[in-house]
Amino acid sequence: MRVLLVVLALAACGPRGSGPEDTLRAFAEALRAGRYEDAHAYLDEGYRRRVSADELARHLRAHPEEVRRLVGLLSNAVETEEITATVPVAGGEALTLQRDDGDWRVEGRAIDFYDQSTPRGAVRAFVRAMERRRYDVVMRLVPEADREGMTEERMREAFEGEGREEVERLVATLRENLDAPIEVVGDRATMAYGEGATLQLVREGELWKIEDPD
Repeated sequence: MRVLLVVLALAACGPRGSGPEDTLRAFAEALRAGRYEDAHAYLDEGYRRRVSADELARHLRAHPEEVRRLVGLLSNAVETEEITATVPVAGGEALTLQRDDGDWRVEGRAIDFYDQSTPRGAVRAFVRAMERRRYDVVMRLVPEADREGMTEERMREAFEGEGREEVERLVATLRENLDAPIEVVGDRATMAYGEGATLQLVREGELWKIEDPD
């Protein structure tokens, strides 16, 4: 993001008194340079408790393309002065920062490229995975009851074959409606979107998955 304005030697804490843009600059530069321990320090406290710096580093090294894309998104963040900041970035997405004892922290879900901890996260993960043709991720979003006989290769053939245009329209419509209301009842959720279409989700364990969308 533009020019790095903070000293990353303070890896144990974010820049005191800086705004969310400064934190995002430092976070992006740490990711770009592969300084994942530094990047870990800029994530919110809840995420840091759940995920160690070593675990984060392994996760990021396993997803180099997603890291590059995230750095690219961060480069397009716009200014904000909110105490709790949601910063729009490229691609119609946004990053959330939390105020933590005077410091700005990036919400850990920014690193969970394909988050399934919430229904909204699962929908965003599905759209992102489909756009990037990450059928291994799409497979993880399919409920266990629907996975019989399904493989990444069959999914690729179905989504990139004769039905490609229909699939692209579906994904584009979902992209336009990522903020549509989601009704959650127990382990099931429903998102109405577009012109009368609905998307059903089910929670299996700690993960939300997507049933066949309209």
